[in-house]
Amino acid sequence: MGQPQAKLATSTVMVIDACDFVGFPIGGQLTTIKQLIAVFGNRLALVGLATEDWPVGRWTKKRLGGVEYDFFAIGRVDPSVLKPWIPRRLDAYLRLKRYKTPILSLGLNAAFVIAPEVMLAIDNWGLHVAYTFAGVENPLTMPRYAMGKWLAKPFERRLFSALARHGELIMAAADEKAIDAMKLRSRGVLAAKTVVSSPTLVDAGIFNLNRHPTPSRVPTLVSCGRLNLVKGWDLVFDAYLQVRNEMPSARLVFVGDGEDRGKLQARIDAARVADCVVVTGFREPREVARLLNSADLFLLGSHREGWPTALVEAMACGLPAVVTDVSGASTLVEEGRNGYIVRGRDPAAFAGKAIAALQLACPNEISLQTAERYSLSTWKATMQALWEPLR
Repeated sequence: MGQPQAKLATSTVMVIDACDFVGFPIGGQLTTIKQLIAVFGNRLALVGLATEDWPVGRWTKKRLGGVEYDFFAIGRVDPSVLKPWIPRRLDAYLRLKRYKTPILSLGLNAAFVIAPEVMLAIDNWGLHVAYTFAGVENPLTMPRYAMGKWLAKPFERRLFSALARHGELIMAAADEKAIDAMKLRSRGVLAAKTVVSSPTLVDAGIFNLNRHPTPSRVPTLVSCGRLNLVKGWDLVFDAYLQVRNEMPSARLVFVGDGEDRGKLQARIDAARVADCVVVTGFREPREVARLLNSADLFLLGSHREGWPTALVEAMACGLPAVVTDVSGASTLVEEGRNGYIVRGRDPAAFAGKAIAALQLACPNEISLQTAERYSLSTWKATMQALWEPLR
């Protein structure tokens, strides 16, 4: 259990997010935060959620990976509740507003932020802010709650205004084309701001080529990520059913969990393919890497991505890939060499490219070379050069 305490001398920057900094909620946003922690250690003070019995509303000490951090829990959540009554973005916003004074009592004046609702909540806190767009599309255009669509435009306008005022460093896990489109969408609000393309990086100590071929292999397709509408699990599944028409022995592994897991499982049962489609649920990174190394092809069916972290991790394990035309895809995938990009959401077209990609080399040298350009080992120097509070 944590105890109240004075500021650690090594803490210089807060990381504020509606996560527990360990495994909730799964996804690329948490991956980026965990990578930041791995690089800068307890120079960071953590403001987020508790998923266990932990003091709320005051600074405590929390040990992660053998390192002790300043930690402030704005609330406790039950990870098994996939769709709470109060949307998690709204809940995080309200909790941060409530705890402004005790959070600032630690005396830090700089924060790393990756969630738009957090940026809106701390707009008037007077902090030096480094903000990273996890994705440059408006997150409320495909919301989990119907009311989100009505709030999408004002939500984004407020975010752009907050960043124009207080975004000391603005980065985006997206390619330059997607960043330019986002700045155009801001209608001049971000025109004077530099937005740095900052792709999510891969920990080569975890995600690397470590294959153990087995006799009589059957083609194994793998998809990683949160199971929700935005990630396009339905396209991947429908395409897989068509792949089976050509390759009846093909298997599909979904690595991840999320609010749509029940819907996916129902589709699996209805198609009577439970013997060859596996949903693993949440897995630790090293287990994800093992599953990637056991596969032949990576599939990504997302409607949108900022930067497809799971794709880079798959490439670091030597996989070719078939992906939708999301931000970063054209940078990472060389058509016909390490995979294919499918424009549109036709399962038959996606399946055709998957069958073609299974003829590409695995492990795939182009994928391995591509992944090397996005190694986490380069990030510390990059961040320190960009933002003074981390120097």
